[in-house]
Amino acid sequence: MKSISLILASLFLANVLQAQAPATGEKLPGVKVKIKGVEVIEQQTPMLEASNIQMKRWTPKNWVELDVEFDIKLPEAAGGRKGTYSGMQLVLYVALNHMNKDNKREVITGTLDLLDIPADEPCHALAYISPASLKSIFQKDFVTASSDIQGWGVEFVAEGKVIAAKSSLGNKPWWENKDAFAMLQGVLLNKLQTPFANLFGDYDVPVKAK
Repeated sequence: MKSISLILASLFLANVLQAQAPATGEKLPGVKVKIKGVEVIEQQTPMLEASNIQMKRWTPKNWVELDVEFDIKLPEAAGGRKGTYSGMQLVLYVALNHMNKDNKREVITGTLDLLDIPADEPCHALAYISPASLKSIFQKDFVTASSDIQGWGVEFVAEGKVIAAKSSLGNKPWWENKDAFAMLQGVLLNKLQTPFANLFGDYDVPVKAK
């Protein structure tokens, strides 16, 4: 049989652990994201002027721009409405109106590493597909979002978990059925990788350079 002192010590330890549970064991509510919408449009290559160089022939082409609008909600422990979330990932899927040689629909996918996301204002994240990539896929010079982009899907990932998702093609994450599609990696660009890098001011949240 256990001694009285050992039983008392066990009860004391249990009481201490129970008392500490709210402070050390309680899981704080995580970050929450509300996806407000995704706009897919064409943007022509911006014409940037400089006074100290010899200008070249200018032939602007169409880029496809994805503008993801969202709100972020943080727990009070992370600053609440005045807080800023240090970083999360945005995974994008762009279904093209184009089939590969195996008769699978091609889907461009890529990830943006978002930084310093404020909780007290609407947020935007921008991603791009270059004219060169579009021409390589569609074999034509000009691509229009309305006819050549069939649909999109987006996922926000924080702390290793998908915390929000949205699709233009129904309520289910169609992109999870990867065997049904030809996934194209390395095509989607963040804004820093494009001629739009210095445009739009603080309209969109910062991204990690690749």
